[in-house]
Amino acid sequence: MSDVVALLLAHAGVADVRTPFVYQWAFRVVGGTGGVLEPDLPPRARDRSVARFAGLRPKWSPIGPVAECVESWRHEIGCGNAVAVTADAYFLPWLPYFGKEHMEHGFVVEGVEGGREALLHVVDPYENRTRWGQASPTTTKITLGDLGHALDRGAWGVLEPCGPAEPLDPEREVRANCEAVLASHADGTMAAFAGQYRDPDAAALHRLALQSWLITRDRQLHALWLRELPGTPAPGFSRAFDETVLPRWQKLQEIAYVAIRRVEAGRAAPPAVHAALEAALTAEAELARTSLDHPEGSA
Repeated sequence: MSDVVALLLAHAGVADVRTPFVYQWAFRVVGGTGGVLEPDLPPRARDRSVARFAGLRPKWSPIGPVAECVESWRHEIGCGNAVAVTADAYFLPWLPYFGKEHMEHGFVVEGVEGGREALLHVVDPYENRTRWGQASPTTTKITLGDLGHALDRGAWGVLEPCGPAEPLDPEREVRANCEAVLASHADGTMAAFAGQYRDPDAAALHRLALQSWLITRDRQLHALWLRELPGTPAPGFSRAFDETVLPRWQKLQEIAYVAIRRVEAGRAAPPAVHAALEAALTAEAELARTSLDHPEGSA
C-alpha cells in the first residue's frame, strides 16, 4: 500500500514521494495473533507521515455497492484525482497470487470507461518475487465482472489537502531515529521480540522469516534514503548503516529460511537463528548510541 499511496502522490505532483515512507528508522512492535509481537511494518502512522511531508492525506472509504463506488471513482478521476483501491489478491488475475493466496493488495485506478460493465484502467506498482512467479509493475484494463469477489471487503481512497508540507530537516530526523531505537532497546522491546525466537518451532520460524523480510526491506529503503539525502546529516552515518545494520538483517533472513528447511526435515532449529536476531538488534542499538554520543564523528 505504500507503493500505491506513493503513486497517488506522484500523480498529484509531489516531488519527494520517498521520504514519507522511509525516513524513519525505529524498532516498534504491535501485538499480533495470540499476543505475538510483530514489527510495526508498514507503520500504522504511515498516513500521518504522508500528511506531514506532502501536505496531503489519504481519505479512505469502505467499498459498498460497487456501482456507486465506480461512479465515485469516475467523478474523482474527472476532477483530476487518481483512486487507490484495496482488494483481495486471490481474485486479481494480473498477480501471481491469483487463485492461490488471499491477502490485501492495493492498486490505482486512473480511468473508468463504459457504463454498467465498467472497464477500469489499473496501475499496479507492486514488485516482488513470489513462489508462484514474479509480480512486476503493471498497467492493465479489466472489467468489474473479471474482478469477481476481489472488492467485497475492500476500500478506496483519494488524497485530500491537509495543510502545508513540513520541510525536511535530515539532521533532526536522524537524531530522532537514533533516540527511538535506543528507547526500544532500553524499555525491553527488542529483548521481548528476540525472546520469542530463543527456541523456535516451525510456525515461529515461518513467522520470523516474514518478519525479517519486512524489516530487511524497510532497512534497505531507509539506507537508500540516507544515501540520497542532500548532504550527509553526520559524517559516516550512512556508511555505518550500510556496513553494520543492513548485513545483519540480511544474514538473519538467510538463516531463518535455512532453519525452516531443517525443522521441516525433523531436526531442531539451530541456535544461530536467535544469535543472528540478537546480533541485528544489538547492531541497531550500538549504531544509535554511537551516533548520539559522537554526532560529528562516526554518526
